[in-house]
Amino acid sequence: MARSTEVAKETLSYCTSCKMDLNHIVVAMKGDRIAKVQCLTCKKEHVYRAPKGITEPPKAKKSKKKSAEGGEKTDTSIEAEWTKLMETHREAPMKSYSMKGHFTLGDKINHPNFGEGIVGKLIYPNKLEVIFKNDIKVLIHGGVQA
Repeated sequence: MARSTEVAKETLSYCTSCKMDLNHIVVAMKGDRIAKVQCLTCKKEHVYRAPKGITEPPKAKKSKKKSAEGGEKTDTSIEAEWTKLMETHREAPMKSYSMKGHFTLGDKINHPNFGEGIVGKLIYPNKLEVIFKNDIKVLIHGGVQA
């Protein structure tokens, strides 16, 4: 699964600080391999680590042509992670998203604009990172219940 990757582009990588697969910005390349990335969640730079289940980083393509799909920018690795998580938590009930609602790690939510997602990370005190089919969003919620 080769994707066009170059400096300043987004890619999915394992964050050594957050301890999970998240979107990163490519900071440095070594030939056609990603060398360093910066986490979009915690903003820390680190050596590229392939997301779980992927053994080698994507190679950069020589040409900068748009894809045959008309330049659609859907990150298939986010979609694959979303599909895997939704399948893992298929028995969990779907909750409607509300800023006043209380959510925990692994909760499935239905957002009125972004669709179905799953809580991938809790950010103290009242934010959560939700993995949707085509993107990862940070949302506000009512906080952790005591």
